[in-house]
Amino acid sequence: MNLKKTLLGKTFVITRSLEQSEPLLSELENMGAKVISIPLITITDPKDGGKGFEEKVKNLNAYKWVIVTSPNGATRLLNKVKVFGENHWPRVAVIGGATAEVFKQSGITVDLIPEKTFSEGFLEAFPNPEKENDKVLLVQAESVRSLLYEGLINAGWSVDKTVAYRNITTEVETKLLRKAKNADAIIFTASSAVNRYHELAGSPQPPDAVCIGPITGKSARILGWKVFEAKEQSVKDLIEAVKQWSGS
Repeated sequence: MNLKKTLLGKTFVITRSLEQSEPLLSELENMGAKVISIPLITITDPKDGGKGFEEKVKNLNAYKWVIVTSPNGATRLLNKVKVFGENHWPRVAVIGGATAEVFKQSGITVDLIPEKTFSEGFLEAFPNPEKENDKVLLVQAESVRSLLYEGLINAGWSVDKTVAYRNITTEVETKLLRKAKNADAIIFTASSAVNRYHELAGSPQPPDAVCIGPITGKSARILGWKVFEAKEQSVKDLIEAVKQWSGS
């Protein structure tokens, strides 16, 4: 990546969780930007403490495919697999390069990474079942669109969906929120963060938003932001969208 100080004098707000914000924060600072970190969403266990997730992971070899929609889901799945000592993996399909990278770093082959990093694009690329009752395990967050699950069902798959984690909102200090409103741009990586920030700020301030993917971008546009959209769900593509913003 271009590490020239092209963002010197610019201030960005990062709304990503603390667990995920470091790589993006470092890239922005390397380019000269000042960064205000406001983690609007915290990642935590499912409401049942993860018991349902554990049961599915124990029977991982019962599935033709495991589908994982986010890096958080991938990390939690891998951690559970290590606990239970599962050696036989089904085929792995993911949404987004960042999710794929989590598996690759653990030596797990990813069999399908659709070019379009959202549910509609995934369904276009995912194969139909070979036999009746072929099963897939869908690993997701607690509150997600039902489109992917319903699309797989309609394609003929037997789908077990499991909640790997949930997002909970965090409080933001008034002084920090005031600073954020005066920044040059804000970065959103989920629609939940867009909605939460707007709820706190009351308006699209700052007016420019850099967003991961079309779903998050659409959420920000609806609420009034001028959106610069990353093509893929990755830090690299977010930085490319930031560069687009800086050249506009």
